[in-house]
Amino acid sequence: MKQKWVGVERRKSLREDAEALVADVAPEESAQPAELLMHQLLVHKVALELQDQELRQVHVALEEARGRYGDLYDFAPLGYITVSREGMVSEMNTMGAAMLGMDRSTLIGSRFSDLVATPDRDRWHRLFMSMMEHAGLGKKTFELEMIRADASLFDAHLDCLRLEPMNAPPVLYLALADVSKLKHAEAELRIAAMAFESTQGLMVTDAEGTILRVNQVLTTTTGYAVEEFVGQNPRILQSGQHDARFFSGMWASISDIGSWEGEIWNKRKNGEVYLEYLTIGAVKNVEGIVTNYVASYLPPLEKNTRA
Repeated sequence: MKQKWVGVERRKSLREDAEALVADVAPEESAQPAELLMHQLLVHKVALELQDQELRQVHVALEEARGRYGDLYDFAPLGYITVSREGMVSEMNTMGAAMLGMDRSTLIGSRFSDLVATPDRDRWHRLFMSMMEHAGLGKKTFELEMIRADASLFDAHLDCLRLEPMNAPPVLYLALADVSKLKHAEAELRIAAMAFESTQGLMVTDAEGTILRVNQVLTTTTGYAVEEFVGQNPRILQSGQHDARFFSGMWASISDIGSWEGEIWNKRKNGEVYLEYLTIGAVKNVEGIVTNYVASYLPPLEKNTRA
């Protein structure tokens, strides 16, 4: 069992250590009372010095820990903000100030609601009052539009926790993240998803030509279900109407200029061959390496079909 030091026990231990250190100069039992008293004072002095040494070591350890905590607090990837019961910013780390584009010294003492975009201020006020008036709500998560120093806006994700410091009014601890890029990416994905389900048949493959995704138009046109496409090669649509020279020219164009377009005879699942206009484009990463191919198929003309 781990021993727990209390004041009396620790003082006793320090005294024993001190007595061991001055044992060489300990007086005889028959020594005069003055000698005995002087020795006891020496033991007491050494014990105090040992205690002082321990305190200095503890102080150094605390300062080192405080420094590590300060680094973690200031340079964390999130903004950390403490908001007082009056709604004022009482603490903020370096990252939080950087997100807002202001000096921390300017932000400390400012009203947090002034950092919130006007359309969201009433909502922030309701959230703030609810958290302040009701203990035990736990962590609350919400999003606000906030204002930078240059008057630009950004989307902020906040985790909010109400804490009650000892003998002090409650405060709100906020963890702030700038999610503007994420919001923009989500919007682009929604637009891309809408565009993908267009009036043209669309197919996406990886760099090796394995089908990753097709849209509803292509499944309707060909008669193949999505699960019958995914994992296959676009050769699943080959009609046999084109020779190797045709496909060599197609891939030579894609390799040289990144795309190819032209008419092609493809085959539906039921064996029917039909003519359509195909466009293939290579998608490259920032290093210029092909990562995907995207093919678009214009709807076929029903008169251009073969049994």
